[in-house]
Amino acid sequence: MATLQNIRNRGGILVSIVIGIALFAFIAGDGLNYFSTGGSRTRAGIIAGEKISIIDYQNQLIKNEEFFKSMNGVTALTDDQMYNVRESTWQEFVNSIVMGREYDELGIAVSGDEIYDMIFGNNVNPAVRQLFGAATPDQIRSYITYVSSLPAQDPQKTYWLNIEKQLAESRKQTKYMTLLMKGMYVTDEEVVNTIDNSSEKSDISYIVKNYSTVPDSTVTVSNDEIKRYYNSHKNLYQQNESRRIEYVDFSIEPSAEDYSETRKIVENMISEFTEAENAREFVELSSDAQFDDRYYAKSEITNDSLADFLFKNTKTVYGTYLENEAYKISKVASIKMLPDSIRARHILITPQNNDYMAAKNLADSLADLLRTGKADFEVLARTYSTDEASAVNGGDLGWFNATTMVQPFSDTAFFAKPREIKVAVTQFGAHIIQVLNRSKLVEKIQIATVEKEVFASQATINKVYNNARNFAANVFTNEDFNKKIEESGVTKNFANLGKNDRNVSNITDARDLVRQVYLSKEVNHVVFNDEDVNIFDTGDRFIIAVLTEINEEGTSPINKVSAMIYQEIAREKKAELLKEELQTATIGSQSLLSVAQKTGLTVKDANDISFSSFQITGGGIEPKVIAEASKIEVGKISEPIAGNVGVFMLVVNNRDKMESSMDTMTVKTGMQQSRMSTVTYFASQALLKNAEIKDTRYRFY
Repeated sequence: MATLQNIRNRGGILVSIVIGIALFAFIAGDGLNYFSTGGSRTRAGIIAGEKISIIDYQNQLIKNEEFFKSMNGVTALTDDQMYNVRESTWQEFVNSIVMGREYDELGIAVSGDEIYDMIFGNNVNPAVRQLFGAATPDQIRSYITYVSSLPAQDPQKTYWLNIEKQLAESRKQTKYMTLLMKGMYVTDEEVVNTIDNSSEKSDISYIVKNYSTVPDSTVTVSNDEIKRYYNSHKNLYQQNESRRIEYVDFSIEPSAEDYSETRKIVENMISEFTEAENAREFVELSSDAQFDDRYYAKSEITNDSLADFLFKNTKTVYGTYLENEAYKISKVASIKMLPDSIRARHILITPQNNDYMAAKNLADSLADLLRTGKADFEVLARTYSTDEASAVNGGDLGWFNATTMVQPFSDTAFFAKPREIKVAVTQFGAHIIQVLNRSKLVEKIQIATVEKEVFASQATINKVYNNARNFAANVFTNEDFNKKIEESGVTKNFANLGKNDRNVSNITDARDLVRQVYLSKEVNHVVFNDEDVNIFDTGDRFIIAVLTEINEEGTSPINKVSAMIYQEIAREKKAELLKEELQTATIGSQSLLSVAQKTGLTVKDANDISFSSFQITGGGIEPKVIAEASKIEVGKISEPIAGNVGVFMLVVNNRDKMESSMDTMTVKTGMQQSRMSTVTYFASQALLKNAEIKDTRYRFY
């Protein structure tokens, strides 16, 4: 039935509905990194005290994998797809438990009548509308009746049951968000204050004495001061769970022999390539890269030597030559006189339900009407074209070159004669094309290129591995590791890792290393893999790593933040010294310029400062100074203000209150939306924190 095919074609929507609708999933994805690991080795994690066994997680993961494959018509998932399905599956558990309990506590539920309303009623869910397209209510009912009769394990039935489940979750989410919003509102007085703060502008002059002008030796910070500051500011020193490693890597790169061998392979093709009558076929059978259909003017070829040769020698092979780590040989496949640019118009027929044949048939019918003069192009464009931007102009696309449009469109348009009606099919649909004008015809060539990428041979890989093995031999501790670095002269690298990371710095496919780092408990020891080998293979390099630091989620130990605290306390003490210096300079001074001269500073100006300003011209982001500029009396020199980069003094030269053009309802709506975003974020963070989520999937993946 047509509706079934429609559903199939919209499989991508399914994925977003089934695994993307969770209320706080997008926040949970980041928030999971904040929670520590723990629990039995048979657990995937703990959510709000509920233990998630790896078996339950794996069973759901398998269902989602099969579901994804079925709806996307693939038999296997890529690494990225597999990772995304794993994360989405975990977020399903998080959302189901965390938000499920919240909904139950608040009495939020969804009735069968509400589900019916979201499918057939006056409040059809947007996902349903998008999913079924132009299907009538009777067609939708027919589909639901059909899938309800299917066996329990049928993918289509599973699909629809998931849709119904997520519709319910979506409605619960809406109700929950409404409750939050009803508790947070913007008063009229807040709106008035916001408008007033934005409309009142001050022109100021200021001086600033930077903290860097005070030598560190002039202030002392004791250990007791650091401890007191740490104990009273622990909330500032929260850390995510992480691991720090030191590592060396041995890159697998082609050797000189590999380059030489690849070149010989390409050189041996020159004679046969020269004699080949069908250059395209030869390239498709022999090259690592696809045949390039495009025609190039001489000026469009970036390789000048290649361009000069081919435009003089249309029957001879150029090469071998090395380009982008591949050896190549090239020859002219075809020569044509073509324009550099054309002006054309088109009518785009977008396929309904991915039915490109139907779109092509309609385009052919309209093209016949145009060819026989029975229809006007501009009228048809405004009536049928789904490219709204050009349809309003009768389909006119203006002037464009051969690389502006997708290739099937360009090939058709650039080979067409002026006023000729052509039909082309691209990924966007069927196009009826007419060239209105074109630039002067120039000679262009189609280039056939055979290329072979240079890869590291097995002998090269073995040699690199032996180098890594020689380094890793008898390396067990950080001391061994550093000694070997000193002896071999290789470069040591550093990286901080999260438990769900897949990469290490710029090294991809390093998930196995990250997993083993988190399974390792011995700091300052080399990390071993499952085979008890201390070398990790990421595909393009071999890595030897040492675990140097374990940071658990929570408050950073004082020894790790003491240097930061020292700088903060020292800055506060410098601020007091500078305040005193500036305050002394105000004695007998009648102007800011006089204070500046006494302290060796320069007076700077900043205009149009309001309470809502983000920064000060020439002064940077200084909220305390901005606040003072908004309230201090005009003409009065301020007290010294400890800012971010130094201590400021300012004077307001002029203050104007302009008539605001801001609409109060617009401002209020904006403030409500901003507040709702803030409430949503902090509510989700509170729920996640209280749930005490422990994600230990790294033990298994």
